Amino acid sequence: MSDEQQTGLRVRVAPTGVLTWGLVYRIKGTGSPKSVSLGKCDPHGRNGLGLSEARERAAEIIKAARQSRDLLDEERGERDALRDALTIHELIERYVKSIRSPHRKGGALRTADDIESRLLRALGAKLAGAADSLRRSDISDLLDVIAEKTPREAEKRRQVIGAMYRWGVAKGYVAMDPTAGAEVYGRGEPRDRVLSPAEIKLLWDWLDAGADSMPADCIAALKLQLCTGARIGEVSGMVASELVEDGNRLLWVLPSTRSKNKKERITPLIGNARNIAKQALSRHKNGALFRAAMSERALKATDLGHALKHRKLPCAHFTTHDLRRTAVSGMDELGISLETIAAVVGHQRGTKDTRTLVRHYSRPQLDNRIEAALKAWDTRLTEIVSNRNRAKGDSVIQFRPDFSRDIG
Repeated sequence: MSDEQQTGLRVRVAPTGVLTWGLVYRIKGTGSPKSVSLGKCDPHGRNGLGLSEARERAAEIIKAARQSRDLLDEERGERDALRDALTIHELIERYVKSIRSPHRKGGALRTADDIESRLLRALGAKLAGAADSLRRSDISDLLDVIAEKTPREAEKRRQVIGAMYRWGVAKGYVAMDPTAGAEVYGRGEPRDRVLSPAEIKLLWDWLDAGADSMPADCIAALKLQLCTGARIGEVSGMVASELVEDGNRLLWVLPSTRSKNKKERITPLIGNARNIAKQALSRHKNGALFRAAMSERALKATDLGHALKHRKLPCAHFTTHDLRRTAVSGMDELGISLETIAAVVGHQRGTKDTRTLVRHYSRPQLDNRIEAALKAWDTRLTEIVSNRNRAKGDSVIQFRPDFSRDIG
């Protein structure tokens, strides 16, 4: 259907009902006319051009054509020049700004700082180069060396580079993703490090003794992770306002903005965990409870990782995530159901078919189960660190199958 007001402008109706703007025009001094699409037609101008916008765009193109210029080619050249001028370092800055934005779909990424660090390490030798000049062969040159020692890290770098470039393609900053079709380095050996009771005892004593001059807030955060099984980033970022007194209980209310699954989680702090949180509150009554040295900034997961990496550990090497895995394994050995453990540490409960029921109907019972599970684990942890062993044959508490119905 041709527009009666603007020469050459027309709207095409596809068999599916989709409306598209088209323009037919001739550049002065050339031969046959050109036919181009101006994009989707939307009478409301929300998801495409409205009528007035389409007429304005068509008028601009036709005006240039009468001057023997192809406006679309000129704009294409400007975009290409912009891509060539955009460096890899600038692309990283724009991408990180995007994933840090609270207005991003799904909210700001908690791991934005880690992603930025990994991108800078991965592309360090290419930062000054044009973002659109990176090729698959460059990815191989950068990552093959890393893969020889740590395939897992090489794969993580490949993934973050790919995510950034796919974002760049969508934004028009680059023309292609150089990781498309690149070698997958694999995830490496799955991690299954769990500290034994003897190692837990050594670790706890080492932390109590100062952990080779480790800052007190780092020590407290590591202990609290072992007590709760929470992610270290969730623990280290805890602020005073997240702790709520509920009668004689102390609750940690993790907001959805800091939770990995974007859901609020309430964790009762029991025994050792309660004491650690109370001591942290006595040091910092407002703001972050666990702070970087000489700073008001909350500790990050990387701070705790560095604190462990640069000290002589009392037992075989472990990471902060191994402490989380140790707490999960300890609760499992106590006979606590995997679904309850999942709720304690912030994983999804149930199968795909039952999650709707869990989400909408099982919260009251779940709260009690979480508290009972954490009490049992705190009791076991206290026995381990105080070197009180159960009698032979009674090293594990087994909850009855109908345990959940006995609570409350």
